[in-house]
Amino acid sequence: MPRLVCIRCGTEGVSTPHGRGCEVCRAQGVPANLRTDYDMTVAGPQFIADLDGPLRGTARYRALLPAELDDADAAATSPSPLIPAPRLAAAAGVETLWIKDESRGLSWSFKDRAGAVAAAHARALGVNVLITASTGNAAAATAAHARRAGLQPVVVFARGVDPLMAAFVAGYGAHIAVAATKKDRWRIVADAVERYGWYPMSNYSDPPVGNNPYALDGYKAIAYEIWEQLGRRVPDAVYFPICYGDALAASRRGFGDLTALGLADRIPAHSGGEIYGSISSALIQGTDSIPLAAADHPTAATSISSPQSTFQALQAIRDSGGAIHAVNETELSDAVRLAVETEGVLLEVAAAAGLAALLRHRRDAVLPRGHEVVLVASSTGLKSLYRQLNSAVDGPLIDDAADLATMVGKREVTAR
Repeated sequence: MPRLVCIRCGTEGVSTPHGRGCEVCRAQGVPANLRTDYDMTVAGPQFIADLDGPLRGTARYRALLPAELDDADAAATSPSPLIPAPRLAAAAGVETLWIKDESRGLSWSFKDRAGAVAAAHARALGVNVLITASTGNAAAATAAHARRAGLQPVVVFARGVDPLMAAFVAGYGAHIAVAATKKDRWRIVADAVERYGWYPMSNYSDPPVGNNPYALDGYKAIAYEIWEQLGRRVPDAVYFPICYGDALAASRRGFGDLTALGLADRIPAHSGGEIYGSISSALIQGTDSIPLAAADHPTAATSISSPQSTFQALQAIRDSGGAIHAVNETELSDAVRLAVETEGVLLEVAAAAGLAALLRHRRDAVLPRGHEVVLVASSTGLKSLYRQLNSAVDGPLIDDAADLATMVGKREVTAR
């Protein structure tokens, strides 16, 4: 099993799966996560050999994962498609745009990558409970992959959880509990991990540092797949929706692995959209400390609605030459609409934060027109429809086909 080291100061941390981050940096007032550290003299050649071997899905990257996924796991984590998006590219004003559609996993989001690796790692360690503090995609992924691995899923919600997501998670038969506040969730999950040795599938630190590092390695496959799907080359930029930056930070590490092995010549800029401006403030201030932003408005992007992000997100953006934008609700709804109108892709509102940031960065010339960009579509828009569930169908009452022609603004055409 790889050792864990701090992403900021390099101090080695406790190797059991946890979400505390680096104790040294936390004592200094700059909470930072840990990362897995592999012996690349051994893992590197195995990783390269597996690229041309028979393994498929995330299992083909086993050399740089904390646990080896079996054939069933591999089938459940097949590469997500990289969809060409020429009409969206034209609308956004970039030369080439791809959509990395992460809605194809067991629970329809990129959290399935962490869930699959966490379940395999927990099983290898002999741990039979996966636990998470989550109100959204991480909860669903925990439930789905725990069930697939024969483990028990425990999900701690906070009051006010999206009812559609709550029902979705309940559909997997997870053990669900509700805490009074988000911070109470973290306290309870931390206690369960420390007391019972359950496997954590979420951040539970305050201030946050991000997910447990072993689970985070599942997201590195996003970078490996993009590189392979582009013919073993690297795009100019990758855009994410950002909360704690788990996938963003792991993707940057994945591209770093490829460069360290001589398989890629650079790491693409890692950029994205946040809601309340926590990372934006840290970048402006030039600090490693991530401020608590004011949660000054409600947001439809509930999956990424934390007012405080993490050092790992800041580091990935800063070190890769990326950029961040605090998106507003109008930008989010416009991005959802644009993705549907141009490419027929229905994004979860939170997932649209990456596209909203991309659009703003093009308008502000932060992102050059000639760049090749990959947009990580983190989850399906089906998860954002709870507001519409109790609404009447928004359509006119019709009597014949002429009414349809009128509705779409076309003349009635006589059949031949």
